[in-house]
Amino acid sequence: MFDTTKSYYITKGVKTNICADMVKGMLDSIMEMKKVTQLDYLQVFDISLSTNGKTTYINHSQEEPKYNKQLMFTGGVNQFTGKVFIIDDGSCVTTMLAEEY
Repeated sequence: MFDTTKSYYITKGVKTNICADMVKGMLDSIMEMKKVTQLDYLQVFDISLSTNGKTTYINHSQEEPKYNKQLMFTGGVNQFTGKVFIIDDGSCVTTMLAEEY
């Protein structure tokens, strides 16, 4: 699951709203997680902003087995808040906004 040799796709919503460095950070979090626990096919990233808007907080989670990790992103401009799904369907990995599911 989440093998780096699989095809990787991002939706228009992700490409338009989330910077490439943040997407890479989310994928890196999955690869780090892979070292310590079994991966679910669905990885959830809940993105929020600090009150001053300069720091982005990303809560990375999965349901089975239960996992939760807090990430912080300060490099770059981000105005997006909401959920992002990264899904491994067995043949490819897709990153999409929750509303695009």
